[in-house]
Amino acid sequence: MRGALAMRGGAAEMRMARTWTRRILLAAFVALAGALGGCGAVGSAGGPPPPPNVTVSVAPTSAMVFLGATQAFAATVTGTTDTRVTWSVNGVDGGNATVGTISSAGLYTAPGDLPLPASVTVRATSVAAPSASGAASVGIESDVTVSVAPMAATVMTGAAQGFTASVSGSGHPDTRVTWSVDGVAGGNATVGTVASTGADTATYTAPSAPPSPPSVSVTATSVADGTKSAAASVLIVCGANMISPAVASVALGQTQAFTATLCVPPGTTITWDVNGIVGGNATLGTVTNNGGNTTTYTAPSSLPMNNPVTIDATAQTSPPQSASATVTVVGDITVTVMPPAATVTVNQRQSFTAAVANTPNQNVTWSVNGVVNGNTTVGQVCITGSNPCTPPAGPQAGSVDYLAPGTVPATNPVTLVATSQADPSQSGSAQVTIVNSQQVQVTISPPYAFVVPSSNLGNSMLQFSARVTGTSNLNVNWSAMTAVPGQGCSGNGCGTVDANGLYTAPMNAPSPNAIAVTATSQADSSQSATAIVAITSGVVIQAMLPSSATAGAVNSFDLLIEGFNFAPGSGEGASAILVNGTARATLCLDAGHCATSIQPSDVAGPGALTIEVQNPGTPGPLSNPVQLVVLPFTTASDVISLTNAQPTALGKDIVVAEPTTAGSSAPISVNFAGPVTGTGDNSTCTFQGSPIPVTRPPTGSEVVSICVQGTGLDPSFLYAFSGPGAGDIGVVASSLENLYPNLIRLDLTISSTTLAGVRTLFITTLNNDQAVASGLLEVK
Repeated sequence: MRGALAMRGGAAEMRMARTWTRRILLAAFVALAGALGGCGAVGSAGGPPPPPNVTVSVAPTSAMVFLGATQAFAATVTGTTDTRVTWSVNGVDGGNATVGTISSAGLYTAPGDLPLPASVTVRATSVAAPSASGAASVGIESDVTVSVAPMAATVMTGAAQGFTASVSGSGHPDTRVTWSVDGVAGGNATVGTVASTGADTATYTAPSAPPSPPSVSVTATSVADGTKSAAASVLIVCGANMISPAVASVALGQTQAFTATLCVPPGTTITWDVNGIVGGNATLGTVTNNGGNTTTYTAPSSLPMNNPVTIDATAQTSPPQSASATVTVVGDITVTVMPPAATVTVNQRQSFTAAVANTPNQNVTWSVNGVVNGNTTVGQVCITGSNPCTPPAGPQAGSVDYLAPGTVPATNPVTLVATSQADPSQSGSAQVTIVNSQQVQVTISPPYAFVVPSSNLGNSMLQFSARVTGTSNLNVNWSAMTAVPGQGCSGNGCGTVDANGLYTAPMNAPSPNAIAVTATSQADSSQSATAIVAITSGVVIQAMLPSSATAGAVNSFDLLIEGFNFAPGSGEGASAILVNGTARATLCLDAGHCATSIQPSDVAGPGALTIEVQNPGTPGPLSNPVQLVVLPFTTASDVISLTNAQPTALGKDIVVAEPTTAGSSAPISVNFAGPVTGTGDNSTCTFQGSPIPVTRPPTGSEVVSICVQGTGLDPSFLYAFSGPGAGDIGVVASSLENLYPNLIRLDLTISSTTLAGVRTLFITTLNNDQAVASGLLEVK
């Protein structure tokens, strides 16, 4: 009991002692505050206590760490209950890749590359008292070694040799290396070049001539420790003189680059020749001759007499160094004569044009039935517009006039031939039929057709049309009869055709199933034209939209089939469209219309796709096959230029653009257009009637903005205006979707030289299909 009381008494004494101590300290503090009060000292009886006496120590206080290795440090904090610390390396919280990193637990990781200097300070800072910290000194050690394989190599001039470097050392040093040749980083043209192909691999390429001395050092230097390296010895020996490529085929008028590798010092002048002629000539082809080791050969526009030709590269050293390459000039030439056929009245003219592909030489020699420039019996070839007829003096490019003879020749039609001057083995031809001035001709459209039979529910009808030339009487008499004399239908069993060419099918197909619908000229009953009609109850393709597409389409597009006896719907119980024999996902809206999607992969290149429709069944009946023609991608266009001397142009192709799904991912068309005022979100479009007037500036150029609204328009499409002066209006397209759907803004650059006139807007989709807005703009 006394022991307990003694303990309590002792505690009371201790509490009293601490109380007196606090009183003494407080009194001293108050006295000091009073003494400093007149000097603006901070603090009062109610202020915070002074900061605690916090100390931080780090263990170990020093360490040596290899590159990439780790070292654990521990921090001890006294003077506060908050023992947390933050770690830094050289003043950087957490460190970095240059000086090393340290985790929140004090685990230091040395950098992979040796820093400069090779020592850092690791510091632990008290969270409770940031002014208190402790530090340790860390030395970064490197025992890196470098090796290169192979250690020696022999390389021919211009050849390549691979090298691999190996970097090792304690810890985890950076294994990357840098490469040099004879102390030159990356090397040079004299000693050869070296290029990294990976972290530790490189390819050395020998110079074009051995250096002096002919041995070089390829060195790999450690990135981790730049004082450590290893080298391989490379002996450079003279290789064979050569030209690359050694053999080539070059089309007429095209070019081919050649490089000579000769065993000569860099900078040595090299002379190039073709068949011994320095620089070549227009007959053999030419080479650039700038003294360097590369040249460009340009093939002649016509096949040379001596083919192939030889290209030589020669350096006039002692002894001379040279190499040769063989070039075959190829002429993938085709000649096309347009129009391919024509009917010409006696003593009248017809213009023909020869187009020569795959050569810049467009000159051709014309002949009629084998006679150069023809004669008065078979017809003559004349310089365009010449009167009287003047034959060409020799091969020429472009168009000529064919002048028909005064009487129909015994051999009729005659053959007009254009033979290429560039390659006389290539030619194109046209068939020319000579007729008397009063000879009547009749044509019928369509020339053949499938028609479903008529039924009690209604007649099946098809409209035919006839065209009569050679007489002022354009009337015809129509008839329908069997196309196989003595067989098939008779009477109304062949169907009927009225005076306007409207054909009505019978209720049953005849046997044989071939009906002739004939249009006979009333002016000359010996002249007629016939269309063949087949009556069918099976599945038939009558029309396809589109019937052609452009190769290289980037978007899919719909293919619409029109015909007879399709099974409506989709899936197993409906008709399916087959593309090259493979069924595609198909939707048949009714018995006459089915659709599927054509993908860009289907039309990647020119050619044709076979399209069929198959009705349900095992196997289901197939329709007639129809070809979807895939045309080559081309932006070339021809210009029709008429003069008083030649007021007509024949054999010209005219592209008609329709607002349909023809090869487009969606229908495109233009509905409205008008001027634009303002910019950006403040743009305003005012629709008005076409054409939109635009006035040229007196000098220079200015930008005028218009808007067009239609179906499926996109700013990524190409927008261009036609002539006169095609291309003299710059067009930049952007979207105005914020104002109205499918609204496109066109910023037009109009200059003082822009030709006046009404312009048509051509819109070309990403699939190279077009829509047209005729007469949209008028330049004044």
